[in-house]
Amino acid sequence: MIWKHVRGVLVALHLFVVTFMALPSASGGMNRRAWADPTVQTEFAAWSARLRSYGVDVTPPELEETMWSFATSYEGVRNAVLKPFRPYLRITGTSQSWKMFVAPHRFPSRMEIDIDRGAGFETVFVERSGTYDWMRTWFDHDRMRSVVFRYGWPHYGAARKEFANWVAERAAQDFPGATRVRVSFLSYRTPSPDEVRAGIRPVENRELVEIRKLANERPPP
Repeated sequence: MIWKHVRGVLVALHLFVVTFMALPSASGGMNRRAWADPTVQTEFAAWSARLRSYGVDVTPPELEETMWSFATSYEGVRNAVLKPFRPYLRITGTSQSWKMFVAPHRFPSRMEIDIDRGAGFETVFVERSGTYDWMRTWFDHDRMRSVVFRYGWPHYGAARKEFANWVAERAAQDFPGATRVRVSFLSYRTPSPDEVRAGIRPVENRELVEIRKLANERPPP
């Protein structure tokens, strides 16, 4: 009889922990540099306009500060509740690593890799391109695409630098005559339906550039 009560408490505790873990979390996005991204700022502007239409007088900067304060407090409570159960979640594999998509990415980025053989940079890879396809098998893999997507956000600077170092090692092997490699992300605003129908291409801005020298020195004669 006692074991039945204990088992009931353990099941209830398990359900509570798993459910609490599954609640939405902004932990991966709690970075002010990420919030300054045009996509995020567009969302603040859109929600501020919606709230004003309902009589709530709030500007986008005010809404951002309110949401930052709320998210900080919410994450603090959530982390405090889950902290004792982290080992259990890890052992049972019941942690929740995926976050819900909250909005369309209106200002995405596209990775481009160029090499320099002495006459300036020439493109060897463009994300989702059928023409510039160096190492496409690697970069088109689902796992790698997820990683590359993150490198297009400014606050992934340390990981992006390590990624550029890895690209440089591969480029040195595949392009013996090259002396430099450039990894960059081209950001743009997604076009509207009318712009697509009119054939208007978005303006791309080269950002988050990483340039590496390649170890391709010629041996002495």
